Amino acid sequence: MVNGPPIQPKSDRFKIPGVAVARHPGVMLAPRELRRWIAGLPLANPPRAAGLLLRQLMLLVRDPRMDNRIEPLLEIYQEPVTQLLEIVIERLAANPEGTVVLDELASRQLELLNELAYGHLKIANIALDTAKSPSAKTLYRAMNLLDAALHIEHQHYVPITAERWQLLLSIFLCADAQQTATQAIATPRLATDDPSTVRGLFYRTLIVHLCDPHQQRPEHIRRWHHWIGKHTDLLELTILPQGPSAIPLDIGGSMPPLTAARRGKPSPDMRYLVADRFLQQLSDDAQAPPGLHRALSDLVRGRKTSEQRQNPRQARDQAFRLRHGISNIHARLQALVNSETVLDPGPEPLPCRQINQSKTGGAFRLQGPTPPTLGVGEPLLLEAESASPNGVPIGFPARIRRLVNKGQHGIEIGVEKLTGRLLAITLSGSSAERARGEKRALLQQDSVNGQLILIAPRILFRQGDSLTADSSDGRHSLRMQELLDVVQGTAYIAVREAET
Repeated sequence: MVNGPPIQPKSDRFKIPGVAVARHPGVMLAPRELRRWIAGLPLANPPRAAGLLLRQLMLLVRDPRMDNRIEPLLEIYQEPVTQLLEIVIERLAANPEGTVVLDELASRQLELLNELAYGHLKIANIALDTAKSPSAKTLYRAMNLLDAALHIEHQHYVPITAERWQLLLSIFLCADAQQTATQAIATPRLATDDPSTVRGLFYRTLIVHLCDPHQQRPEHIRRWHHWIGKHTDLLELTILPQGPSAIPLDIGGSMPPLTAARRGKPSPDMRYLVADRFLQQLSDDAQAPPGLHRALSDLVRGRKTSEQRQNPRQARDQAFRLRHGISNIHARLQALVNSETVLDPGPEPLPCRQINQSKTGGAFRLQGPTPPTLGVGEPLLLEAESASPNGVPIGFPARIRRLVNKGQHGIEIGVEKLTGRLLAITLSGSSAERARGEKRALLQQDSVNGQLILIAPRILFRQGDSLTADSSDGRHSLRMQELLDVVQGTAYIAVREAET
């Protein structure tokens, strides 16, 4: 509940796509006919079924003469849309590392969820046009559908648009003005862990965006989504900041959540999300998802803005080549050690452009097609393109720390340099056998933090075991201490030199 009088929405109508010029002759307006048609959909071919369903749903939602009779028709569409959503969710769960690329089914499912949400908001607009209040059920269903679409996009690093955020905000504000935001809605939810109130759905989306999903891996986002949905009652929106964990929120919609949290200043449109109890529960719950407490508490403590960075970013526009994956990086490092500056072994590196840099990293833009498995945490080797074919290679190894998927416009990645020196090493003996014959690995000699980090296949790790490897520096005898992280089957392992 908002602490204070209900917040009045900025607009009298929800901004949704406009209607068609004239009624399409193929639109189905009879419930019995629509049920028969849906029963015949080829659900064994989910992408095709989704495409057919989307076309017919758009004809209904964009119909220029449709009134409140649209509601029972939307009810009929709910079941097949939910069935297809379950298939998408199962596919995402079966691929724990995720993928940047949206496949055909996921793309069409996003359109289906959004279009069905627009249908419910059309009903809300019809009510508003006649000076009536939209029903709590209508607002809840629209919010539930938009939230489900965003959850899929989060797992593909797709950024939320300003229009989408403003639409979510307007639904919440409308429900709050009617004092139904906290009303539990008795209607089928798209997922069993979905909150039963408009406020709960809104708070879950808000927390995910405040924690910047572009810095997280898909499996973490899924666990966040589930946990937050069960604990939204621990959050509260107030007019004035209360307690040490009050996060600014611009209810005017001019600033996205993360920008408002970092730079928001007191104004009539500023409210404060009080997260003290929420953070305490995260700290106390042994089953809480990893990374969520840190991400939110870092924001509360005041994560540095670009103007306050210790290492300010400087704009750049320079062509680079990018390699990812242990084998590709290993091959290139070996070629460089052997002074094979012209040789470019392995798959063709990905062209990219550096758009800014700082002392500790930088940002790069890649044009498609991009590797489907590229994700947060993956190791990279970046080299600046030289005007001379025999020029000295200039570059650095790094890890992806942030990824934004811009669809046909490619992707942008923020990288952190791997400090110290990176060696290409070749495993030998039982270590190579344990890695199923994959002998290539990387060894980061982090002189800044005084660490040795082995980057190798996950299957290699056994705490306390020793391994041997060779590099241009000679033979290494290493003892594995701790598994630091796992990304795309690649492990970051803290090691130390074993006593001989």
